[in-house]
Amino acid sequence: CYHCKLHMKEGDPAVYAERAGYDKLWHPGCFICSTCGELLVDMIYFWKNGNLYCGRHYCDSERPRCAGCDELIFSNEYTLAEGQNWHLKHFCCFDCDCVLAGITYLTVNDKPICKSCYMRNHAVV
Repeated sequence: CYHCKLHMKEGDPAVYAERAGYDKLWHPGCFICSTCGELLVDMIYFWKNGNLYCGRHYCDSERPRCAGCDELIFSNEYTLAEGQNWHLKHFCCFDCDCVLAGITYLTVNDKPICKSCYMRNHAVV
């Protein structure tokens, strides 16, 4: 078995993945996504760099995912803030929803806040 490295017994069911090559077989329970461990038997699978992936994790390896909407980002313009990727329109002030990409902001309780809202709602007077 390509995953667990145990010998396949004659007559046991085995999974063959054409994209992985003719030399690789898996026990049905070992045919899983290398990222999340989801069972891929009878599902669409992806093979990349010697690993199996479910659809979600294969796509994550190809494109960044927006922390605001959880969708893949296909645009060449997006922002990286607070350690995550965001569509430009989804990285917004938690109080007023104004777009924060490219402007100064502060965080309150790990939530991004524009300067105006910070001064109005959170600053010590």
